[in-house]
Amino acid sequence: MASRGPRGWRGAGGRGGHGSSARGGPASRGRRICQHFLSGRCNFGSSCKFSHESQGIPRDETPSSGAMAAGRLQTREDYSDFRSSIRRHNNASQFSLSWQACAETWELAAKVLGGSNREWQQAVARDLADDELGGLSFVARTVRLCTSLPSDENCLGVARSFFQAITHSSFLRCLSIDSFVGTIYRVIGGSNGDQGIAFFGNLNKRLIPTTQASSTFLALMVLTLYELLRRERKCLLNDDLTALLGALDDKATQIREGNTGDLGVAASLDTARAHIDMIRRMADAARGCLANDDPADITAPRSASNILSTFPMEVIVPGGKHDNDFADITTIQIFPTFGEITSEVSDYLPVTDFTQPHFLADPVQRHLDSAFRLLRHDIFGPLKEVIGFVLAQPDVPHAASLSRFIGGNIRAHSYSRARIQHVFIDRGLEAIVSFSEPPQLRKHSLGDRRRWWQQSSRLEPGSLICWVSARGDEKSFLLFVVSQKNTEDVPEGKNESTLVSEHFNPSVTVRLASESLPNLSVLSQLYVRKQEGLLIQLPGLIPETFVPILENLQQMMRDGNLAFRQWILPGPSGGQASTQVPAPAYARRAGFRFRLNSIIRTPGDADLCLDPTNPNDSVSPEALETATGLDRGQAEGLIAGLSCEYALIQGPPGTGKSYLGVQLVRVLLDHKAEADLGPILVICYTNHALDQFLKHLMQVGIDKIIRIGGQSRSEELDGKNLKVVSRDAPKTRLENQILAQGYSESKKCLETAGNRLKPLHQVRKAHPSWNSLQTFLRRRLPRIAVQFEARDSKEFIVVGRDPLKRWVLAESWVDQLVQEQTDGIFELLDGAKRCRENLRDVHDDVSRRTLLQADVVGVTTTGLARNIKMLRRLGSKVIICEEAAEVMEPHLISALMPGVEHFIQIGDHKQLRPQIQNYLQFSLETPAGRAYQLDRSQFERRAVGEPGLPPLPVAQLKVQRRMRPEISQLIRRVYPNLEDHGCVKDLPSVIGMRDNLFWLDHSHPEDGKEDDAHLKSHSNPWEVAMSVALVRHLVRQGEYNSTDIALLTPYTGQLQKLRAALSQDFEVFLSDRDMEKLAMEGFEADLGEEAKPASGPAKAVEKKQLLKTIRLATVDNFQGEEAKVIVVSLVRSNSNCKVGFLRTENRINVLLSRAQHGMYLIGNAKTYQNVPMWAEVLQQLIERNAVGTSIALTCPRHPETPILCSEPGDFAAKSPEGGCSLICDQRLEPCGHRCPAPCHSRRLHEAFDCLQPCPRLRSTCQHPCRRLCGQECGPCMVKVDGVKLPCGHVQDKVACHRTLDLASIKCSRNVEKEVPGCGHLVIVPCYKDVTSELFSCPTKCTEVLKCGHQCPGACGQCRTKNDSGTVKFTHRKCNKICDRPFGTCNHRCSRTCHDREACGTCTERCEVRCPHSRCSQACRKPCAPCIEKCTWFCEHRGSCSMPCAAPCDRLPCDKRCTKTLKCGHQCPSFCGEECPQDLCQVCCTRKDARVDLMEFKTYGEIDLDETPIAVLGCGHFFTGETLDGHVGMGNVYTSDRSGRYNGLQELSGALTAIPACPDCRVPIRQFATRRYNRVVNKAVLDETSKRLLLAGRHRLDELERRVTDIEKELSESRDAVITAHPDRRDPTPGRYKDAISLMKETAKLRREMDTEHQPTKKLLDAIKTFQRLARERTSLDQNLQALNLSGANNTSVAGSAILQPVYDQQITLGAHRLELRIWEAVLRDSFTLLSKRSGPLVTPDIPGGPLDQQSASFLKQCKVLIYRATEAKLPRLVIQTALSFARIAQLDGWYRRATSTAAAAAAAVANPTAPPPANPPAKQAGNSSSSGSSSDEPADTTDTARKLLAAALDLCASLPGSDGEAYRAEMEETMRLFDGPRYETVSPEEIAAIKSAMVAGPAGMATHAGHWYTCRNGHSFAIGECGMPMERARCPECGEVIGGEDHMLAEGVQRDLRMEMA
Repeated sequence: MASRGPRGWRGAGGRGGHGSSARGGPASRGRRICQHFLSGRCNFGSSCKFSHESQGIPRDETPSSGAMAAGRLQTREDYSDFRSSIRRHNNASQFSLSWQACAETWELAAKVLGGSNREWQQAVARDLADDELGGLSFVARTVRLCTSLPSDENCLGVARSFFQAITHSSFLRCLSIDSFVGTIYRVIGGSNGDQGIAFFGNLNKRLIPTTQASSTFLALMVLTLYELLRRERKCLLNDDLTALLGALDDKATQIREGNTGDLGVAASLDTARAHIDMIRRMADAARGCLANDDPADITAPRSASNILSTFPMEVIVPGGKHDNDFADITTIQIFPTFGEITSEVSDYLPVTDFTQPHFLADPVQRHLDSAFRLLRHDIFGPLKEVIGFVLAQPDVPHAASLSRFIGGNIRAHSYSRARIQHVFIDRGLEAIVSFSEPPQLRKHSLGDRRRWWQQSSRLEPGSLICWVSARGDEKSFLLFVVSQKNTEDVPEGKNESTLVSEHFNPSVTVRLASESLPNLSVLSQLYVRKQEGLLIQLPGLIPETFVPILENLQQMMRDGNLAFRQWILPGPSGGQASTQVPAPAYARRAGFRFRLNSIIRTPGDADLCLDPTNPNDSVSPEALETATGLDRGQAEGLIAGLSCEYALIQGPPGTGKSYLGVQLVRVLLDHKAEADLGPILVICYTNHALDQFLKHLMQVGIDKIIRIGGQSRSEELDGKNLKVVSRDAPKTRLENQILAQGYSESKKCLETAGNRLKPLHQVRKAHPSWNSLQTFLRRRLPRIAVQFEARDSKEFIVVGRDPLKRWVLAESWVDQLVQEQTDGIFELLDGAKRCRENLRDVHDDVSRRTLLQADVVGVTTTGLARNIKMLRRLGSKVIICEEAAEVMEPHLISALMPGVEHFIQIGDHKQLRPQIQNYLQFSLETPAGRAYQLDRSQFERRAVGEPGLPPLPVAQLKVQRRMRPEISQLIRRVYPNLEDHGCVKDLPSVIGMRDNLFWLDHSHPEDGKEDDAHLKSHSNPWEVAMSVALVRHLVRQGEYNSTDIALLTPYTGQLQKLRAALSQDFEVFLSDRDMEKLAMEGFEADLGEEAKPASGPAKAVEKKQLLKTIRLATVDNFQGEEAKVIVVSLVRSNSNCKVGFLRTENRINVLLSRAQHGMYLIGNAKTYQNVPMWAEVLQQLIERNAVGTSIALTCPRHPETPILCSEPGDFAAKSPEGGCSLICDQRLEPCGHRCPAPCHSRRLHEAFDCLQPCPRLRSTCQHPCRRLCGQECGPCMVKVDGVKLPCGHVQDKVACHRTLDLASIKCSRNVEKEVPGCGHLVIVPCYKDVTSELFSCPTKCTEVLKCGHQCPGACGQCRTKNDSGTVKFTHRKCNKICDRPFGTCNHRCSRTCHDREACGTCTERCEVRCPHSRCSQACRKPCAPCIEKCTWFCEHRGSCSMPCAAPCDRLPCDKRCTKTLKCGHQCPSFCGEECPQDLCQVCCTRKDARVDLMEFKTYGEIDLDETPIAVLGCGHFFTGETLDGHVGMGNVYTSDRSGRYNGLQELSGALTAIPACPDCRVPIRQFATRRYNRVVNKAVLDETSKRLLLAGRHRLDELERRVTDIEKELSESRDAVITAHPDRRDPTPGRYKDAISLMKETAKLRREMDTEHQPTKKLLDAIKTFQRLARERTSLDQNLQALNLSGANNTSVAGSAILQPVYDQQITLGAHRLELRIWEAVLRDSFTLLSKRSGPLVTPDIPGGPLDQQSASFLKQCKVLIYRATEAKLPRLVIQTALSFARIAQLDGWYRRATSTAAAAAAAVANPTAPPPANPPAKQAGNSSSSGSSSDEPADTTDTARKLLAAALDLCASLPGSDGEAYRAEMEETMRLFDGPRYETVSPEEIAAIKSAMVAGPAGMATHAGHWYTCRNGHSFAIGECGMPMERARCPECGEVIGGEDHMLAEGVQRDLRMEMA
C-alpha cells in the first residue's frame, strides 16, 4: 500500500469482484458504493460488483433523477473512499499506517468538505468523531504519526493535509456538528493539552523558515492551535503554552526576515501574529493574570487646558468583597446575587481613561472588563439600590410603599403579599406568583381592571421582577422573568395565572432568571412553606435586551479576540497609535479595484473605478460627484468608506447619511463574489432605524435581504424575516436525527422533573404527614420509617412529652425531602437545557445556511449579541453600522467579530449620545460621569480622540437637504461648514402662519418644584394649551397630512399631558420608545377615562375622533425623524433659569434640526438665554424679529388681516376655523349660494355643504325637494295614496318614485292560496307565488314522532322531492323538553327530547333538607343522613327519640296547637308544628282555598278544633284528614276504631316514593311538616338508596367496558410479545400497568359501596346509639315497667319498629367480580406466555409476587365471592366466578406439574439414579388424582373445582332466556376437563424434547455415558455416569421399584430403546 501513489490505491481498490480479503473479510469493504443502490434500487442485487454497504452513508436530500452532475458524483465517491479508508485503518495494525495513506485520507476529507453537499460535509465530522468506526482513533494516530516520522517534509505534508481538513470553513462554521468538532479537537489536545502542545511544538521545530510556503503553514498551524484552545480551555493552563507561543512568534520573525517584500507572506504572518496575540489574551484571562507592577504610564502631556495628576495612584484589584465580586469578569454572574445586593462595599467601577491605572495591562482585556462592569452596573444599579433598601426593612413582605425611597431617578412598582401559588414544568420550570390587587384597582370593576392591565406595560412577558421575603432573620431574594401575562378569567381549580379574576388575587406566570441550584432551592422552600413576600418591578428591565450583550462580552474576554483593536485601542506599550487606516484586507489584493458602475448616472463614466489602496490617484471627489450625482461631501464619504478598513462617516442632520449607506452597499455587492464578502451585515441600534435602512435598499432593487428579529413594524419586511425565510429550509439527515433525539431527551427530562415535583405539592398541602413523607423515610431513614408504620390513619402519632420537638424533626425531614427533590429537578432541568442548546445549534445552522444566500442581513445590536454564535460563523467580511453615534460601545463591541475585514460606521456624534439608565453617575455631561463616559459611543471616541489615542480621520457630509436656510442657520454653531442645497431654498411657507420660524415667549411657570429632583417629570400647563391650540390651527388648514406635523417636548411629564389634551380631537401616535419611557416614569392609564382598545402590538395609537393623526414625541426619541412643521414645547420656566438637560448642545442640535418648512418654539426665553447655544439661537431670532409674546397667524382668504394670539383662547376667538373672524366671501360650488361660515381654508371650503333649502325641481314629478342644497336630491320620497297595482289591489302610502314602476311594488294584501302538491290552504301576501319551487308550505306538520311529540317542522320543511320527483318525508328533530321523571328523585328531565334514550342522572341540586342542615350535593349523589336528634316534640305525645333522618318513633298528635299567632288568634295547625303566622282563619285572605279534598270544603268552612290544618313547604295547606290519607299514614301507624293513632306499624322493605303536595306536586319536606316525618323520612331514605345504587351501577358499567378492553388488548398483543421476546423471563415492562391500575379502581368502588358506606348502615348505627343512650338514661324501675307493658302501649312509647335495612350488594359483588376478571386475565396471559417460551421453565416475574402464590390467592378470592354471591342470591355471579376458578385451577395445575417436572429433571441430572420426570410414552392431559403425583398443587383444588362447577350447573336453569343455556354449555365443557386423568400418545418430537431436558446442562447426560430404562408399568427414567444401576428407588408415577444394585437391574426394569433412539 505504501508504494502506491496518492490515487493508486483509491483507483484500484476493490473493483475486482467478490473475493475475500487476506483476513477473510468481505472484499466489498474497500469497494466503491453502488450508485443505483444509493438511488433506491439496484437490479444486479447481490451480484453487483459495487458495494451495497449503506450503514452510516448519508443519502442525497432528494432522490436524483436522470444523470448526476459529475462534481456531485465525484464528491460522493470521495466520501465513500474516505469512510472506507477510516474503517480500514481502524482494523489495521497500529504500526501499518503510512504517511501517504494518512495524507490521502485527510485530502479526501478536505475535498468532501470543499464540495457543495452538506450531507457529506456533516458526515465527515460525524465519522471522525465516531469511535466505533475508528474516526477518533485515526485522529490520534495522525498526531502520533506526525511526531514520529523521521522526515520533516513528510511530517509537515501530513500535518498540512490534517490542518486543512479540520480548519475548513465547512468544518468550523457548521453549528450542527459543533459537538463532533469539539470531540475531535479534544483528542488532539489530549490530557490537559500535553499531547497537543507537544505536537505543535514539534511541528514548529521542523518548520523551515526560509521557504515561502512556511508562512501559510504557520498561519494554518496557529489557527488550528487557536481553535483547539478556544474549545479546550484547560489547555490554556498548560505550562508549556507560553514557551510554544514564544517559539511561534520567533518563527514568524524568522520567516518575515527570510521573505522580505512578499505581500502574501506578510499577510499570512499578520494573520498568524493576530491569532498568537488572541491566544495570549485567552491564556491571561484563564490564569487570572494580573497586570504588571507598572501596568500603564499614567502621565500625559501637560497643556494649559488639561493638567493630569502625576501622583502614582494605587491600582485597585476587584475581588472578595462579596459572593459575586471577581477580578475575572467571565466568572461574574450576570444577575445580582444576594450577597452582592446586601454588601455595604461599593462596586468596583473602572474608569475609561486609558492613561489611568488599571489592574489589567492588556488594552483589549481592560476595554472588555470596563465595558462589562460599567454596563452591568448601569443596568442593575437602580435595582440593587431598591432591593437593598427593601431588605434592610424590618418587615420585608409587608413593606410600605417604596415612594418615599424612590424620589429621584428610580421608578419601581411593588406588589405586596406575594406568594408562590404553584410550581410546574412546561417548557422548563415555571411558577405562578400571586399578589394583592394594586391599590389603584381595588375599588374598580372587573372590566376596568382588565382594561387597565391590558393597556399597562407592567408585568409584560420578558420583563424582570424581583421577589424579596423574610422568615425571621432568614431573607430571600429571587429574580424572575415574566413568561405569561393573562388578563382573561380562569376557572377555579385550574392552575393558570390571570391578573383579572373574581375569585383569586392577581397572578402571573414566571420563570427563574437564572436557573441555578441555589435559586431553585430557594424557590422550592418558598413554595413549600407558602411564604409571603414582596414583588418589585423596575420598568424597562428586560433581560432579553441586555443579557446577550453581557454574555458576549464575557465570551470575548475568554477568546481574547477584538477586531480592529489597533484602531479603537492604544497599543500595549501606550505608544502613539497610527491614524493612517489602510484599505480592507480583501481589497489589498494586487489589482483589486472597486467598480462604480452600479451608482453611475452618466453612461460615459461607466468604467470609473476606485483603487482602495490609492484612492486619491484613482478617482477624484469632483469626478465622482459629476458621475454619480452625489454631492461633494457624499463623494468624499463614499471614497473613505471604501478605502478604509475602519471608516467613520459623519452626517449632520439632513445630509443624506442613509442615502450614502445605500450607495456603499450597492458598490460592495458588485464585488461580493469576487472578494468573497459573504452577506453584508447592517447593524442599527433601533428597530425603526433598521427598518428604514432596509426599505431604502429595497427601493433601489436590492431584494435579497433578510432581517433578524421579530420587532419590525414594516409590512414590506414581513416576508424578509429570518424565521419566515428559513421556515422551509431543508435539514440534513444528521440534523434530523439530532433534533429527534434532542426533543425526545428534553421531553423525557421535563416529564421526569414534573414527576419529581409531586412530593413538593404533597408536603405543601398540609402539615407533614405519613402520606407525604413515607416514601422519603423508607428510602433514606428506613429504621425511623418502621417505627411509623403503625400510624394513625391521618397523621403521625405524637409520642413523648414535647410534641414541638417532634414537629421540628418532621419539618427537618420536609427540608431534606425538598432539597433532595430539588437537586434531582436541577439535574433534569440542566439536562433539558443541554438538549435545548443542541437543538438551538441545529436551528441556528439552518438559519446560517439561509443567511448565506442573502446579499444583506439586517440586525439590531441586541439581536447581534443574541445570535452572535451563529453570526460569527456566517463569514461576513463587511459590517455597516447605521446611526453609530447612538450605539453604546459595549453593544457595538459584539460586531467586532473574527473575520470582519471592513467596518463602516455612519452617524453623527454631534447629535444625541447613547441612552443610559444612570445618567448622573455615568453620563459624559455630568461631573461624576466624566470618568466613565458610558454614553460616549465608539464613533465619538474615535472621531474626537482621547488621551493616548489621537482621533481618526472622519469623512463629513456637508450639504443638507432638509431645512429651509433660516432654520439650518440655527445649528451653524455645531456645523460651521454646513451648506444648504438648492432644493431647500424654495421650500413653501407654512400655511396659516405669518412666520416660518418663531419663538413664542412667555413667563408662565412650570409645574412642580424648581429643583431637579425629578429630572424627567416637568410639565407646563400653559404650554400644553398653547401647543394644542397651535396644532389645531395648523390641522384646520387642510394642507398637512399625518406625517407633516410633529409636536416635540423634552420631558415625559409634558408628553403625558400633551397626549391627554390632543387625544380629545386627534389620533395620537407615540413611538415604542416613548411608550416605554412613559411606562418607566410611571405615567399609566387612568381608570376614569373612557375605555380605549389597544391598537397594534405596541399600543402606540389611542383612537379618539378620527380627524387627524398627530405625531407626538420627546426630543430624544425623534432623532432621525423629520416633519414639515415642528411645534416645540420647551416646558422649563423658572426664576432660577434652570434649563435641565436641554443645556447640552447635542440635544439642542437635534431639537432645532427636525423641521423642514417651519418651526415654532414655545418657551420662556429668559430661562434659556443663560445657555450659550440657546443665547445664540435667541440672538438670531431676535435679529429676524422672530421672538415675541404673540404669534402671528395669517388668513388664507384675507392675508391682510392681522391675527395675533398670545393666549390659547385667542385661537378660538380670532381664528375659529383656521382663517380669520370675518365671514367667508367665497361662493359655494356648484349651487352659487354664499358661504355662511367664518373664514376658513380652501380645503375646508371645498368640504362644506350648503345648508340652504334645495331649489331644484325634479323632472319626474312636481313635488319639491325636501333636502338641503348641498345634498343630492335623490328619488322623491313623498307618499302617494290610491295607487292601483297590476294585481287589482289598491295600496296607499307608496313612495312617489316607486309609482314610476308599478310592477316592482309588492302587494302586501293577505289572500288565501292552495299549495300544489300537499293541497294546504295558506294565507300569504298577494305577491307570494305558492307555485314556485322556492315556496315552502308553512302549515304545521301533524306527524307524531317516535318520542310521542308532534313534529316541530312545517309541511314544506318535512315534505321534499328528490331528483326523480318522488316525494319523501324527512321530519325535524323534536325540540320539546323531555320532562320525564327521574327514577331517583322528584325532578324531571329538562333536556331537549332525546328520542327515548336514557335521561341519565339528575343534575339539579338536591332538595333534601331538615331543621339542622341541607344537602349540598347534586341530586344524583346519595345524601349523608342527618344524625342529629329529631326536633319533633309536643306536650301531649312527647318527643321523638330517633335521629333526624330516621322514621320517627312517636305518634302524631291530633290536637290543635294552643299557641297564639301575632294577630292574637289561636294557631290553626297541629300541636308540635310550626305556627303559620299568615294563615289565621280569621285574618287571612285565603279563606276560599280548598283544604278538604274529601268534602271539598274551603278554609273558611272547616272547624279547626276538629280538623286542624297541616301547612306544607310549598305554601299550600290542607286539613289533617286530607293529608293523612294522601301520604299514607295508615301504612306506618296503627289506629283505633275512632281513627286515632295508637301504635307504630312495621315499616315495609319495599321502596316508596316521597309524597307530594296534592296541588303542585312539590315533595313534602321534613323541615316544613313534622307530622309526616315517619312517612317522608322512610321515602327519603329509599330515594337515597336508589341514588347510591344508580351511581354505583353507572360506575360499574364503565369499569366493565374498560375490563373488556383490557382483556381484548392482552389477548390480541400476546402473539407479538411472544415473537418479540421468546426468551424473556417476565412479560414486557409495563404490560400489566393498565390492568393493575384498573384493579385498584374496582377495589376502590367496592370499598366505597360497601355496607359501611351505605346510608342505611350509617343511619342504623345512629339509631342504635340513640337507643343505647336512652336506655342508659332510663331508671331500673322504668325498665321493669316497660317489660310488663303490652300491646299498643308497648309500641306507642318504645319505638319497637326499628328499620332493619337490607343492604344492596349487587354493586360491591359486581365490583369484586370485575376485579377477579382483571386478575384472571393477567394470570391467564402470564401462564400462556410462560407455556410458549423457548427456554427452560422458570418462575416469571410479574407484578404482585410469584405466579403460584398469585394463583392461590386468586382461587381463594373466587371462593369468597361465590359464597357471598350465593348468600345474596346472585346466580349469574356464582356461575361466572366458578368458571374463572376452574380455568385458573387448571392452568395452576399445569404450572405446578411443569415446575415439579423441571425440578425433578434437574435433580436427576445431579443424581444419576434419579427417575425421569414423566412417562415418555404418554402424556397426561388432565389433572390426575393419583396418590403418586409429584405435583405441589393443593390436594383439594381439583375437587373444589368439580364441586363448584356442579353447584353452578344447577343454577343455570334459574337464568332466563338463552343466557342459561349458554352458561350450561360452557359449564359442561369445562367439567369435562376435570373428569380424571386422560393419556394420549406422545409424539417423537415430544420425546426428543423430554430427552433434551434431561441431557442439558454441565451435569447432564450429554457429558457422561448413561442409559434410559422403564419401570414395570412403562414409566421412563434415566441412569447417568456409566448407565448401570447402583441403588434402588421408587417410580414417582406408580411407586414400583426402579434402578438396581451392583449393575444388576431390578425385577421388571427394562431398557427404553425408544428414548435411547430419540
